[in-house]
Amino acid sequence: MTPALSELSVTEFVALARIGFAPCGLVVGSCVTSAGSQYDWRVSTGEIVGLSQALRDARRVAVERMRQQAKALGAEGVVDVRLDVEHHVWRGARQVAKCVVYGTAVRHDAHNAPRSLEQAPSLKLANGAPFDSDLTAADFVTLLTAGYRPVTVAMGNCVYGLDPRTLRKHRGKDEELPEYTQAFFDARESAMQRLQDDLFKHWPPGTPDTPVGIVGMTVSESTYGGQVSSGPPIVEFTALGTAIARLAPGDPRQAKDLPAPKLVVALDR
Repeated sequence: MTPALSELSVTEFVALARIGFAPCGLVVGSCVTSAGSQYDWRVSTGEIVGLSQALRDARRVAVERMRQQAKALGAEGVVDVRLDVEHHVWRGARQVAKCVVYGTAVRHDAHNAPRSLEQAPSLKLANGAPFDSDLTAADFVTLLTAGYRPVTVAMGNCVYGLDPRTLRKHRGKDEELPEYTQAFFDARESAMQRLQDDLFKHWPPGTPDTPVGIVGMTVSESTYGGQVSSGPPIVEFTALGTAIARLAPGDPRQAKDLPAPKLVVALDR
């Protein structure tokens, strides 16, 4: 029997075991996509629609491939999902983006689960697909005891380009760069709106897996470009979180009382 690979710490492994789950493998999805030429972006300040859409599609494809791996392993879902995006410039100033998602596939382990959880219902989605979540294993367990379950990783993004010519007037001055300020604001708002739009497009109200909220939200920002060889200055925002729904009525994993929150202070920061 081949042991299951996972990225879980010992603490997370034990936390899963106590609620009747076991890792069944490390699952990965990836997608490399071309998003046009940088020469097409040197026009005006605004969203680079082609690159935004390319990254949006690449993330969706990568996540779906990760889900298919989890499904092949017989998993109920994937926890601790991580997203990595790299940008490269190929010959002809072609912008290429590589998107990689990975996490630990988990399933209910009835033989080793506590007796009270042996008959717990599956957490698979209504269409039979495994759930996916960027929550850690410990947070996943806390979520279940609170009466909720993960549905999917919710994502939104926006890529915004800046016309270098509009920044020249600020050279040598210690002052706000309003073009950058507005770009960050617009990109952030667009990313968060698209997260919601895409989420409810696939899980509309009234369906079994309709999300009731999004937890673990993070909004990451990055800037690149700005050199002659690397295209115009670019601002990219990515919004990421886990959409959740309520557990089935009577699910034994839900605690009778809500778990008390604990204050945790990281010692490495």
